[in-house]
Amino acid sequence: MSVPNPFSALLGKDEASRSANVKLNDILESIFGFSINPKNSDNTNVLFLDEVHKVHEKDDLDLSLLQYALFERLFMCNENSELRNAKNNGQETKVIAYLFGCYQKLANLQTKLSAEEYADVHDKIFQNISTSIIQPDLYSGQNIAEDMLNIVRHEEIGADEFFIEAAKRVHQEDNSSECLKEFMGTISQVLVNELTKCSLSDTSPKVYSYLQVVSSNELLGEIFMDTNFPKKPNVGSEYSHTVIGAILNHSVLPATPVGKYDYFTNPMDQAGNAGTEEYLWSYLQNQNQNLHKFFLAMLKCGAKVKEKTLLWLGTCLKTNVNRGKIWNTHAPELNPAIYINVTDGFMLNLCNLLLSLCQPFCSKGKDERVLKVDPTYCAVPNEDCEQKGIHMADMATETCFLPVSSDDQLEEKRLMSDSYNFITECFFMAHRSLDIGYRVGVDKIIRQNIEMGRIQRAFNDALQQAGGNSDLIGTIKDRMSEELSKYLSLKCVLSDPDVLEKMFNMISATCHWLCQVSVHQNSPDSTAFAPLKELPIHFPLDNRIPDTLKCIPEFMVENVVSFLIFVRRFSPKSFEEEGYDKLSPILSFILVYMSSRRHMKNPHVRARLAEGLESLLPFHKDDSTGLNVGSTQRARLFTDHPHRLNIVENLMNVFVEIEMTGQSVEFEQKFNYRRPMYAVFDHLWELPEHLGAFRALAEHAERNMEAVNPPLFLKFANLLINDAIFLLDEALANMAKLKEMQQAQDTGEWASLSARDRTQNIAYMHHVGNLARFDNILGKDTIGMLEKLTSKIELVFTHTTMVDRIAAMLNYFLLNLVGPNKKNFKVKDAKDYHFEPAVTVLEICKIYVNLKSSASFCLAVSQDGRSYSPGLFTLAEDVLIRIGGGTLVEELKEVASKVAEIANKQMADEEALAEAPEHYLDPIMSTLMNDPVILPSSKQIVDRSTIARHLLSDQTDPFNRSPLSMDQVVPHKELAEEIRNWIDERKRKCC
Repeated sequence: MSVPNPFSALLGKDEASRSANVKLNDILESIFGFSINPKNSDNTNVLFLDEVHKVHEKDDLDLSLLQYALFERLFMCNENSELRNAKNNGQETKVIAYLFGCYQKLANLQTKLSAEEYADVHDKIFQNISTSIIQPDLYSGQNIAEDMLNIVRHEEIGADEFFIEAAKRVHQEDNSSECLKEFMGTISQVLVNELTKCSLSDTSPKVYSYLQVVSSNELLGEIFMDTNFPKKPNVGSEYSHTVIGAILNHSVLPATPVGKYDYFTNPMDQAGNAGTEEYLWSYLQNQNQNLHKFFLAMLKCGAKVKEKTLLWLGTCLKTNVNRGKIWNTHAPELNPAIYINVTDGFMLNLCNLLLSLCQPFCSKGKDERVLKVDPTYCAVPNEDCEQKGIHMADMATETCFLPVSSDDQLEEKRLMSDSYNFITECFFMAHRSLDIGYRVGVDKIIRQNIEMGRIQRAFNDALQQAGGNSDLIGTIKDRMSEELSKYLSLKCVLSDPDVLEKMFNMISATCHWLCQVSVHQNSPDSTAFAPLKELPIHFPLDNRIPDTLKCIPEFMVENVVSFLIFVRRFSPKSFEEEGYDKLSPILSFILVYMSSRRHMKNPHVRARLAEGLESLLPFHKDDSTGLNVGSTQRARLFTDHPHRLNIVENLMNVFVEIEMTGQSVEFEQKFNYRRPMYAVFDHLWELPEHLGAFRALAEHAERNMEAVNPPLFLKFANLLINDAIFLLDEALANMAKLKEMQQAQDTGEWASLSARDRTQNIAYMHHVGNLARFDNILGKDTIGMLEKLTSKIELVFTHTTMVDRIAAMLNYFLLNLVGPNKKNFKVKDAKDYHFEPAVTVLEICKIYVNLKSSASFCLAVSQDGRSYSPGLFTLAEDVLIRIGGGTLVEELKEVASKVAEIANKQMADEEALAEAPEHYLDPIMSTLMNDPVILPSSKQIVDRSTIARHLLSDQTDPFNRSPLSMDQVVPHKELAEEIRNWIDERKRKCC
């Protein structure tokens, strides 16, 4: 029987240990791709670390040797190392890529290691990653940050976790964020450099892989935002040199202020343009979806990340606010300030992003969630912004719907909430972006449209003058092509269907919210002022005006109106697609704020609302047939809207107040405001309900013609006559100038001039032509409106305050258009200047016929010594027959007969009243006074009808400009009695 070996148990343990070491060595060799066993010196699959073998005199790797061996392996990645210089050795020479490979292999072999072994190996990998990030100079020839970026964006398995764990380890070992900030700042710069070289259509989607990882971790998200604030945070254009900004800069529009337009390079190819537009829209939508996804993740990533993300957005908007200045649309290329602001493409993309963030609370019609927006956000001064959670500064400097009151240099303190929610901030940030982005784009495309029309006219002139072979014609054609490319590019961005839908949601929700703000009364002691509950709107509006209107910036109105104008001109089908429910709040908003100076102080802003109202008309006479895409939904606004019967009165109020503001309003600006109003009035006149509203206002005026405060319709009618006189007079004067210049050009007078003088003459002729076109269009609208009104309403126009002026106006313009001077206005291409004298003559004759039953009108016609003569209507009859107005001839003859009859009678009366004493005559009109009154300030005596007519347009004493109203004038009873007695005496003597 054998004797058992007493050391057998010990030997068994040694053999087990050696077996375990061999197993661990194999695993470590598989993970790290190196060996310290000389047997592997010729093995091409692993790298033999001879130095480690010699120093430690071991053949097998273990955990105690791993750190030393790994460090040795990493140093072999240095520049000029044997490993780097060797060819085709299959060994990874990038530190980060190598360590990531080790990390992946460790994950695959995790089950073959104990928990302690796995943790130790894992720790050593990330210890070395951290070292390479904190001390990148250890490894020459390496780009640690770019290599890490490549791993993440190539979306390899485990890449996200690898990056996140590396960042955490760096943050832990550095005891601060500085090294990680520097590292991620380098990554950001790599991305910016790459993105700057890309365009919208060739941007790699892999950039979003990196952003997705960043936004999934609070530490990374915070550091990323820190590195995305520009070095000069107060210079707007610097934001385009950040990762987010470089993506936002990818657009259909140029990436620099005076950059090249890369798309629509063959703008005359309509079919090609449509295809280009479609694929560009797909790129824009894809980019916005990725950015929206990133920002949503950042806002949910953690409190600090959200804070910094909102601050980036708010500061970017604040520093680019000068984009909204008038120079940016009128002559941007001449202003160096364009170089310190981001481009149109950047800001329009930011608009799209912010609109996307707003969709959850504005995508449904009258969404209750939008009522959580607090209207006092823009009242918060900069020093209180941080405390109240506001990230967009300088909003308190904006002009608001209502001004704050001040007394003895103490300004009223506006309402402010204790804090502001995300919905409120997102809402106002979106509107700020629209103000300096979308609105600017709309202004530019409208000006671009005008510029293309000007170039087209110059091209036509060049064709006439130089024939088809002129170099000038080629130059103009090239310019036309260049401008058309710009136009198509801008139109593509603004009319992106995805943007239009989101814009419609935002504008409709904004209008609903503004209506609710107008009817919510808030206590000054409240801590929040959002109109949380929907209340009904009633007209007339409540006299109690909420103080929250002192906090809402006027530019929100411009955002609404600009969008409506754009849709009407460039995408009217959107009105029909969005439907009545989305349009209804918009009309409500216009009626609430257009009608009341107590809700909206600035009359110019209220006049802009009238332009928005015009955009909602079902059709426009100037629209091309290509834009006729149906109008059922818009038509319903004027037939079904609950407040539709307030439109006429509200519009008249604005029409009148533009004249009565007490501010200096240029004629051209005033008429530009009124032109859209004429279009709305024309449409409403054809609808029985609204015609009834006109008549009701006129009947009120007829009952109150002598009221202290002249009735609205009377003031409206007076201004119509004023406008007609001014516009038609200017139009005829400019047409006469054009006639003279055309004759000079045709007779060769200009041929003897220098080239410079000829160019100046042609430019001046275009200028006069533009003025004539403007005056003719508006003059025709005004006369047309007067014809409509007089066809149903007589008394207002034949009252003593009005009748002389309307009669004199009709006589003067009829004489010029049918009398011997009509040849002075006959120009070539009269239609180009919208000069249609036949139409104007027809409208004038209709007004005569409309008012023929009034004896006071016929008398006023006959008493006009400047233009009336018995032959005036005969001349008009001849013209009517030639222009197809023969049906009016008989009625005009009846007018002529009545006027002649009254003229003969009046002539006898005038002979009886000749040589009246000077103090019986009105000092302004030089006519005999019937009802003399004393003006309290100047003590001048005038006829009541004269001063009443004057005060319709100007509420001052005409002799010393002191404020004056009809209730202040003093009847001069003694003089009135004296004049009546004198008249009676003269008539007795004549008899």
